[in-house]
Amino acid sequence: MRRAIWARHIPHCLAAFSLLLAPHVADARPAAQQQLVVSPDATMPAPAPGPATNGRTLVTAPSALVGQGGATRLNFSGALSIHNASASHALTIEKIDYRNDAGALIESYLDAPITLKPYASVQVVIAQDDMRGGPGASFTIDWAIPQGADEPVVEAFIASFIGTHSYSFTTAGRRVARPQ
Repeated sequence: MRRAIWARHIPHCLAAFSLLLAPHVADARPAAQQQLVVSPDATMPAPAPGPATNGRTLVTAPSALVGQGGATRLNFSGALSIHNASASHALTIEKIDYRNDAGALIESYLDAPITLKPYASVQVVIAQDDMRGGPGASFTIDWAIPQGADEPVVEAFIASFIGTHSYSFTTAGRRVARPQ
């Protein structure tokens, strides 16, 4: 009797479970469109031109690490976060480029500059199965702020999930010279 009741409920349980595992309709976009994450409430129109400080930040974001003398490779997912650190000024992000360990450009994430409100942020997500960057992958972010404003905080969170194990670390961005 118990088997008959359980067997009758299995299709309903499987259907409910498959709904939990199925991608949401909103997520059924091409991967390239899902990689840049910006809340519409985080942006604002570009401020009127005025004296500005332009900068570039480099942050490492390895998509893989090699261990055990090259015998093991661990693939990572990553999330680059760019935070406007100012309480009163806008941050304009002009360019976000992702480069591989040979320094070659893999992808540019902005078609046009975006301006973030005070304390707002933007993220770029790299999937764990995207190994284009390799062990030396990095991002360069070109930005502009009004003179006297706080520079952005840029960091990457890197994680790998394998079975019941997970590995993660963060890397901090560093200001580097910006080509003219």
